[in-house]
Amino acid sequence: MQIGSVTKQFTAAAILRLAERGALTLDDRIETLVPEFDPRGRTITLRNLLNHTSGIARDWYPPDVPADPTLPVTREHVLKNLNERPFLFATGKGFSYSNAGYMLLGYAIESITGGSFADFIHGEFAVPLGLLDTGVCGTHNLPLPAGYAVFTTSNGPTPMAAWHRSWLWSSGSLCSTAFDLARWSHFLASGVVMLPASYETMKTPVPPATPYGFGLVVQKILGRPAVWHDGAIYGFVTYLVYFAGEDVAVAVNMNTFPTPAGVDLQGIALAVAKAALNTQ
Repeated sequence: MQIGSVTKQFTAAAILRLAERGALTLDDRIETLVPEFDPRGRTITLRNLLNHTSGIARDWYPPDVPADPTLPVTREHVLKNLNERPFLFATGKGFSYSNAGYMLLGYAIESITGGSFADFIHGEFAVPLGLLDTGVCGTHNLPLPAGYAVFTTSNGPTPMAAWHRSWLWSSGSLCSTAFDLARWSHFLASGVVMLPASYETMKTPVPPATPYGFGLVVQKILGRPAVWHDGAIYGFVTYLVYFAGEDVAVAVNMNTFPTPAGVDLQGIALAVAKAALNTQ
């Protein structure tokens, strides 16, 4: 199923892996890696993009999405539109969740590696880790699944055409399974994906107001230290949580979004977690 913004964990991990290799630093300015992006005199680093402190708009496209999102868009088109969007605040002076910022990170990965973001995820994570049901939807023999939406209680599920991966790319274009996502959480925390010091950086929140690190929300859940992220795109919604002390991960995927009234994906995940953790 499509996992939406849980993709951001993979993008952040890719940046940290390249940093470990010396291919970049977290304090590199984004326009040095993506020269088509115009920072308009600002200093916007990879770190700012990873923790959503860049001030860049949430999305590169207008809120009403006038074009057909099932059709492909080019990197040039995305960046042209993003360069025309106003900034939300001075870089480093606030927090605002930005899909567009994570799109830039994917383009930076492509500039450094000379390959596509999809190929990097496949070659660096999916194949070596045995996550063969994980990758950019519609690439490497993975399907581009279409889900459903429930807009009103009187109507049944409405089929939703899948957005083309280029619209979300490194911010939300991955597909996976609950099994793969649970294993991914373990691999992240156990030093398989990156060095322990890099993972500590990944799960260090932005002070003082937000619990967001790099693609991870860091909070106590059920009284235990945990990291989590959710993802939603028309047709699909995902929730992934990992309890470090017990090495317990719970992933829930659903092929309907917006969801029917009363459906609480986080609630489902935490009910499973309570059982796994033997918590009353």
